[in-house]
Formats: sequence, structure tokens, C-alpha cells
Amino acid sequence: MELLRLTPEEWMKEKRRLLGFIIRFGEKRITVASLHALRSLEPSWLLPDENGLSRAAVVVAKQNGRVAGLGFAADGGDGGCLLVVHPGARRSGTGSMLMRAMMNALGHLACHVAADNIPSMALCFALGMKAVSIHKGPTGKSTLRFERGVQHDAARPGHIDAISQ
Repeated sequence: MELLRLTPEEWMKEKRRLLGFIIRFGEKRITVASLHALRSLEPSWLLPDENGLSRAAVVVAKQNGRVAGLGFAADGGDGGCLLVVHPGARRSGTGSMLMRAMMNALGHLACHVAADNIPSMALCFALGMKAVSIHKGPTGKSTLRFERGVQHDAARPGHIDAISQ
């Protein structure tokens, strides 16, 4: 399995094909907001700073030259976060590799997972992410917010969605 963190040039070249991959294999679980964030991604956000971190990351897993999975996150996940793995590559560690690569590229990661999406919740927990709140998602389903490496200001623990520790 080959893992690629896309540059702005690679993103612009592959954008159309990768968006098609998401639509085909996202099983209608990708939110309109995250898809819109990816479609309108400012390519310069993919450039790493002096610490090697970037404002956004698009990571692609390839197997035998074909796309096996794709991960995207912007602004630590608050500006959009999605993960899509080809059905033939599921349960092979592809999702874990993509999530770790996004965490490494951004320094921290937050994502929202519908409570009925057991495989995605299991992945988040397996990667050491913590469920910090629950809210009604865009489709009306209960949705958990997972975080790893996120620093909060003093007001955050009192947020209405916060789960008591």
C-alpha cells in the first residue's frame, strides 16, 4: 500500500477523479458540508509550514496503482473531514493509515461520526480518539465528535454538547 500526501499541484490534477471516488464509494455517508469543503479547498492550504504541519491535508492510499482510499481534513477537521475506503480495501488497515497520516499532517484531528456508523466509530476509538460530544447531525442522526490532540480553551468543557468525563 502506497500513501500519498497530495501537494497543491497533485490535488488540482486529481481533484475531479478523487471527488468521483468519494461519490462512488462514500455510501452516502459523506456530509454535504465536508464534500463542499473539499471541492472548494484552497490548494495552498496543503503546503506544510516550517513545522511540517498544514492547514489541510488530502491523503490518498493506492494499491497496485489504483485508489484504495482517501482522507481529507481542513482546520483540524473543523473545516471538513472525510474518509472513504474502497470496499475491496476495507478491514485492511487502509482507514487507519489514512487517519494517522491526516493527524500527522495537521497535528490534531476532530471528526464527526454518525452513531449508526459502527466501523467508523471503532476506527476512531482504535486510533486513540476520544468522543467528546454528541449532537444531532445534518441528517437528524445522533452524531459523535471525536478528537485527538485538540487543545481546548477553558470554556469548552462547559459546552452544551460536552460529555462529562
